Amino acid sequence: MRKRLYVLGIAISLAFCLIDVYAQQTIEEATDSIKNIMALAKKGDAVAQNEVGGWYYRGRHVRQNYEEALQWWSKSAKQGNVEAIGNMGLCYQTGHGVGADSLRAVKLYQRSIKDGNKALFNQNVNLAEKGNVFSNMLIASCFQNGFGVAKDLDKAEQYLTNAANRNCVTAQRDLGLLLLNGKRSREAFQWFKKGASSGDISSTFYYGKMLVEGLGVKAAKKEGANYLLKTAEAGFPQAMYYIGNCYMDGEGLTRNAEQAIKWYKSAAGKGVPNAQWKLAQCYREGIGTDINFDQALYWYAESLQKGYSRAFRQLIVDSISGSPFVAYLKGVKAYTNKDFETALKEFKIVEKAKIADGKVMEAAVIANPNYAKHNIKKGIKLLDDVSKTNALAMYLLGALYEAGKGVNKDMKVAVAYMTKAADMGYGAAECALADMYFEGRGVEQSYQKAVALYEKANAQGQLNENAAKRYASCYENGWGGLEKDSVKAEEILKTDCKNHVSEILKLV
Repeated sequence: MRKRLYVLGIAISLAFCLIDVYAQQTIEEATDSIKNIMALAKKGDAVAQNEVGGWYYRGRHVRQNYEEALQWWSKSAKQGNVEAIGNMGLCYQTGHGVGADSLRAVKLYQRSIKDGNKALFNQNVNLAEKGNVFSNMLIASCFQNGFGVAKDLDKAEQYLTNAANRNCVTAQRDLGLLLLNGKRSREAFQWFKKGASSGDISSTFYYGKMLVEGLGVKAAKKEGANYLLKTAEAGFPQAMYYIGNCYMDGEGLTRNAEQAIKWYKSAAGKGVPNAQWKLAQCYREGIGTDINFDQALYWYAESLQKGYSRAFRQLIVDSISGSPFVAYLKGVKAYTNKDFETALKEFKIVEKAKIADGKVMEAAVIANPNYAKHNIKKGIKLLDDVSKTNALAMYLLGALYEAGKGVNKDMKVAVAYMTKAADMGYGAAECALADMYFEGRGVEQSYQKAVALYEKANAQGQLNENAAKRYASCYENGWGGLEKDSVKAEEILKTDCKNHVSEILKLV
């Protein structure tokens, strides 16, 4: 006879805590009914697997073993058993059989409820009414997102308020966001203030942002900027972007375009779309940095992946049509299509505007063996002319000397150029040099040096696909001074490291 095992509660005190007289009973001594359930579980029956997981969790019929419990529940959950999914959440909440992870627990509970575990929802409603903070947060999220119940923001606010009033900083932040999205900025500001006073980074960010903007409170730009700077220095991506704006616009901080660029780079590297777009604009216009069309193109391409396609079309068609940057785009597109004469024509327009990228790309065309009039010596000379200040030129020279195409192969010279380009923060060079150290190609093999370069490129958001695989392998194997971390390795491999420039050229 099968039985369904339901989650008996969210609070740790309600976890399966009573061990009955069968705790030490072995499977061999069990009844035929229990043997049948185990047999069904081994054959893949989801309900039976969920039941057996409960035995191991409570120590009933078998010796108590949280790891075994989680394994059985995981098998059942993979087949969509909502009770098993909820029971897995219990393991992650309590840290039984796995490292405690409240965020993972919440996601599992939400999934269980969303997929139909009404009993779990009702149990948590009862616990929430008794003042359980975790349950108030869970039920609030269900009403906010429509998990297992009709979406109801008023009820979500009610449960969040219950948790926030019990000094839950996460609830204070989430309540602030709910109110802010509901155009109730004054109330939102007060909750962010409470969260900030408790040290919550995201609450501190919103508190500072609202002070700078005068949203829900009288503007206090200097004070707000200081809070934003605090959260940016703590690694909060959106704060990095906004503190960049404060430096760029002189809001609350002394105007400093170079500092703005520094923070835009940090935010862009963490995937903040606004920062990627702003950084591209600065590189194109030479604001806070030298004009760099190569980097502008890279960051425009990245921002397009996050919703800036229309803005880019408007930019090149309406705002800067006929500009050197548009000529550069046309030149890169022609070069990609091996239309070298057209590419040269466009790059000369860029060069006439006294922008180094024009000469660099002109050199790339001339040095390309597929160009009918290619002249490697002339190409190298053009690259040499600008290489002292242009990282792309250094990178291309390094690649030419490594390949030995048209010049004598010289790994020492190649490494020297790649090192200079990497020292200037050029992502492609960082990855290339890291690969050299990873393989011991032209240099003494060193996983440690490879890892340092991979980390730098990754922080900049410029890790390429091949470098990502090798960086992940360092975590997988514990190379280069890293602790073995398969989760981190998987995270790196899931990162979008594709070069999106080809996609942006379709719009030109």
